[in-house]
Amino acid sequence: MYDSYLSRIFGDQADKFRESKVLMVGAGGIGCELLKDLLLMNYGEIHILDLDTIDLSNLNRQFLFRQKDIKQSKALTAQKAVESFNHNSKLVAHHGNIMDTNMFPLSFFKQFNIIFNALDNLEARFYVNKIALFTKIPLIESGTSGLKGQVQPIYPYQTECFACIPKEQPKSFPVCTIRSTPSKPIHCITWAKNFLFPQLFGEDASEQDKLKPQDVDSDNKAEIEALLKESNELLDLKALVMNAVPEDDSYVYKIIAKIFKDDIERLLLIETLWTTREKPTPLEFEETKAQTFDGQRLWTAAENVAVFVDSTHKIAQRLKTGPVDFDKDDEDTLDFVVSAANLRSHVFHIPLKTKFEIKQIAGNIIPAVATTNAIMAGFSALSSIHAFYNTVEEKVKHSKMVYDSNQPARFVNSSGLAPRNNRCPACSVTRGIITLDLSQLTVNDIREAIIAKYGYSDDIGIADGSRLLYDYDFDDNLETSLDKVCAYGDVLFITDADEELDSLELFIDRGDALELPAFTLPKAVKNTDTPEDEDDEDDFALEGEVIDLDGPKRKAEDEKEPAAKKRKLDASAEIEIVEL
Repeated sequence: MYDSYLSRIFGDQADKFRESKVLMVGAGGIGCELLKDLLLMNYGEIHILDLDTIDLSNLNRQFLFRQKDIKQSKALTAQKAVESFNHNSKLVAHHGNIMDTNMFPLSFFKQFNIIFNALDNLEARFYVNKIALFTKIPLIESGTSGLKGQVQPIYPYQTECFACIPKEQPKSFPVCTIRSTPSKPIHCITWAKNFLFPQLFGEDASEQDKLKPQDVDSDNKAEIEALLKESNELLDLKALVMNAVPEDDSYVYKIIAKIFKDDIERLLLIETLWTTREKPTPLEFEETKAQTFDGQRLWTAAENVAVFVDSTHKIAQRLKTGPVDFDKDDEDTLDFVVSAANLRSHVFHIPLKTKFEIKQIAGNIIPAVATTNAIMAGFSALSSIHAFYNTVEEKVKHSKMVYDSNQPARFVNSSGLAPRNNRCPACSVTRGIITLDLSQLTVNDIREAIIAKYGYSDDIGIADGSRLLYDYDFDDNLETSLDKVCAYGDVLFITDADEELDSLELFIDRGDALELPAFTLPKAVKNTDTPEDEDDEDDFALEGEVIDLDGPKRKAEDEKEPAAKKRKLDASAEIEIVEL
């Protein structure tokens, strides 16, 4: 009976659903809704892939999860949650990182007819977009942010891909802003979560991880010296924390005095820092007893001191079993970050935030509306019906991008799919899959094979991610076995120093013998014009497009310049964050 209803709605397409195997990446707000829709459409086999575990904050909009599921795998829990649904689909759950090439090699993706993206971060989105381009599998991209949302069907090399329009990247702030001269609440929250918390409660820092003069984006020698001294003294504070005993919390007041009084007084001695800024005021405080305060209201400085003492002492006791990580749903760690950030804000005359507000920022939580997720998930599922038309022209002709608007009379709008951007760093590059046994070939073997196959001159560059393997002035690796410098799942980037032929990207896949993809490389486009800024295009980023307070994050491969041509930046010198 159910099949007959599907046939009435979708006609012959219903049979194709049953015969298809699809991958859904992301089992969060959109993913829970999308899984339900794909089951109702009777897709034959649905693979659910997600790296995350369930948090308390997920439960208001991810309807497949319950309180008992907290800390459990989203993918595995979602699979179990729909077992009671009346469906005929085969479900396979994968708990893992979509970018783990060992767990998910290219062969894993090749089995699917369609990929559905229900992701919550740009890096993974760009990666799946790249996989879709290599495999030429249709990708249905979706995202929401509050009341905004969109669905974008992507047919590789035929329509606009996810990288065709530049995406807004997280803002970055130098170390000196976070550590010496904060001016916004976000600076203090980042300092408390990304710097102070791991210094006191995280793994012991190795020599490589310790702050060095070159890590500080400042020409002020006095400021650099002060920051280095501060970092070294924190090691002594960690020793106090590690040796804490349950019945004595007096050591916490030494920590407060050092961080919020002594360090501030040291900064005040650097007069050049305060010629255009308001000077901070060292904290004056008294010992106080721990109390519980309402997280919806602003705490006074004295109340923040009380919470700081209580949370620090509680976490110190937990250190007996190993390092502690920040978790927004862990009251002790959240209270520490809230109180530390607010005390620093108080010292620098920056407006304080409530515990509720800081949890949203430090915990990477954005406002989410379950209804918007459900609407966009529905359009994502329905958009897949066009992928079963016989020709690419028909698929593109019938497919639509769907997005909402602020007009109450017309909440949902649609438009035809745009053609690909000829300047796109992803789909404008010639790409293919190379199969080989890495242990049987050298860098020179692959260099000679590429030159012979595609007609490059001898003057080419070969890079693997950020690592240069060969160019005309660097031939140290020529006789090196490829398995020493590459891995399956890596992408080789080939450039022509003579700029006669286009650049080439080759995805390394496992094979018994060397096999290069067959195509004719286009001539290199020599364009000296400055590309127009396309950042004003709407891009609704994203169910879960969140504030990134987790330190520097590499850009997606699709946005990188060729490694052979790009200077490597010192990522430790800045912290990536996005303001609400």
